Amino acid sequence: MLDYTNLKALAAVVEAGGFERAAKVLCITQSAVSQRIRQLEERIGQSLLIRSVPVTPTPAGKRLLRHYRQVALLESELGSELNAEDPGKPTQIAIAVNADSLATWFLPALSPLFARYGWLMKLIVDDESYTHNLLKNGDAVGCVTTTAEPMAGCSSEFLGVMHYRCVATPDFVARFFADGLTTEALSQAPAVIFSTKDRLHERFLSSYFSMPVNGFYQHTVPSSEGFLDAIVQHLGYGLVGHLQADKLIAAGTLVDLCPGLGMDVALYWQHWNIKAKHTTIIYRALAAAARQSLGQQQI
Repeated sequence: MLDYTNLKALAAVVEAGGFERAAKVLCITQSAVSQRIRQLEERIGQSLLIRSVPVTPTPAGKRLLRHYRQVALLESELGSELNAEDPGKPTQIAIAVNADSLATWFLPALSPLFARYGWLMKLIVDDESYTHNLLKNGDAVGCVTTTAEPMAGCSSEFLGVMHYRCVATPDFVARFFADGLTTEALSQAPAVIFSTKDRLHERFLSSYFSMPVNGFYQHTVPSSEGFLDAIVQHLGYGLVGHLQADKLIAAGTLVDLCPGLGMDVALYWQHWNIKAKHTTIIYRALAAAARQSLGQQQI
């Protein structure tokens, strides 16, 4: 049987990034934190932490953290039900989400729900191709991801499809694409991408223009709002989700460089396969919003 006091200490060290900060969070001495971690490592028979700056969990530590957070979520739910008139500390729910969803349909879907139940939202933003790793490591109870296959111990539900248009301003088009969207022009015109993890632009150029990886210049803007603004400010062309792009195309602010062509990205909601009311209610809210905002034909 695991000692959950020691597991709580492990979670505090990882979340705080070190033993000293964890001690302040737990209101105990640093040596007491170290002792609890040592007892847990002796019980498991493996090292659970990499003593770096900041401290990071080992693979065994990640598995224990995931278990602890699942139990904590269930206990929080039980506590709310048993003490409906005095729920005490609000439940915090960590969710991993991609920036484009966060900037458009995601928050309107969940904000009323979290306000109603008094939950606290902890959002972790990453590329949609990587958010499932945060679920796997136990950093989040659910994630919006492009990974359809459910991970071990998780369920996967289709949400919808984000359609990405290749767009630029009319001034940018006149400057770089006066003779059309040719391979030569694309190799010279600066693109705007979200981050070094983002491979969507590479796949677009490879699929439609047979261009090699790194065959183009790029600005990197790791913010969905900043990314779009960089395109609107004539810095480059880029792939923008339809929820943001369509209105600007209709207004004449942006031009669709490849009408009828683009990139479709299917999004899924993956969550821990535990009987927690929180994740069930969250999925229902996300699914309802996704039906209104995203394409519903699976790809």
